[in-house]
Amino acid sequence: MCQITKHESKKFLAYYHYNNEQQLIFHKKTGIRTEILEQGFKQLDIMMTEYSKVSVILLQLHPDKFTEDNAIITQFLVRLKKKIKKQYNCKIGYLWVREQSSAEAQHYHMVIMVNGHKCNNAYAIGKMCDEIWEGPTDTNFSYRVKNRLYRIERYKGNDHELRAARMRMSYMAKNETKEFNRNTNSFGVSR
Repeated sequence: MCQITKHESKKFLAYYHYNNEQQLIFHKKTGIRTEILEQGFKQLDIMMTEYSKVSVILLQLHPDKFTEDNAIITQFLVRLKKKIKKQYNCKIGYLWVREQSSAEAQHYHMVIMVNGHKCNNAYAIGKMCDEIWEGPTDTNFSYRVKNRLYRIERYKGNDHELRAARMRMSYMAKNETKEFNRNTNSFGVSR
């Protein structure tokens, strides 16, 4: 069972009990989807057991028009994973969420996790994403998320970057702007 405790003084923050630690998370009035939070954190843990350094890169992708399904993100991931494997020859972790706000089309938030020994900045992966996402239509666009790179080192003894990355990932778990459609997943995670 997950346990969430509201922050004493910050109204949009809370503590999430994860792996016997209190992890600070974003938490709005509408609540969060704990399965997204749990799956994202677990994926990061898996990558941290695989590599002593992990680069976590945040993306925001906007399709040019609304779609009923997530075929566009599935196709994007197939192509992106192929390019990342070719350039870095490493395992890839990811988490994506589908959101629909007041805009006509949905948009996607995504976290890409790769070997931090081979990829130590967001430039190359950002460029790959732009080419794949914006290439087919010229009307899709990817938004450059501010402070989109987290470099986590397992043995450094400082868990600040890990906690910061988890906190940023927690934004993706908010209930607000999530569609609840039985036929369309609102999130996906690597296996």
